[in-house]
Amino acid sequence: MTIEFGHHSMNLVFKAKQINLKIYLPRLHHRAIREFKVLQILHNHGLCVPRPMKLMNASNCSILIREYVEGMAFHEALDKLDAESLRKVLTSLIEQIHMIENLGIYIPEFTSLSKNVVVNRDKPYIIDLERALFRKKPIVTQLLGLIIKLSKNPKLYRKLSQIIKLEEIKSAAKVYRETNDIKAIRNIFV
Repeated sequence: MTIEFGHHSMNLVFKAKQINLKIYLPRLHHRAIREFKVLQILHNHGLCVPRPMKLMNASNCSILIREYVEGMAFHEALDKLDAESLRKVLTSLIEQIHMIENLGIYIPEFTSLSKNVVVNRDKPYIIDLERALFRKKPIVTQLLGLIIKLSKNPKLYRKLSQIIKLEEIKSAAKVYRETNDIKAIRNIFV
């Protein structure tokens, strides 16, 4: 068992059983409910998120029981994956968050992705959804902004420029914001 501390919760991870117990303080019960509902919706739509198993409430905490997804953190994947694998991860992630947007769910953490995405066999899993909101707001453009920011690193620039037309990201993001047409984003990938 591993214990991980988040900003608003604590995770007990049982890797051998592939189970994560996410424990919330009583004052954050509403976040536990919301994360459980969001996980259910996204999992039922076939998106790569941990399978929600159960939400339990006790007098001193709420416990969200969900699947544990093994993988490397997104920032680690940026370094370790070859260009082709990274292209698969980024295109899959963009497709998934486009679907999430269309479901009317907003995930505010897509400006950094430090703990929110893990990569397992070239497949990105969105794992931390406690701050997700039922609101239609763009997320894809946040991810594109992150890609622009990351491309300022010379090593990442070399890798990203092999798979993305970096100079076209801003114009593609503008078209996407105006039309919600994912083709504008697909076209920037080489």
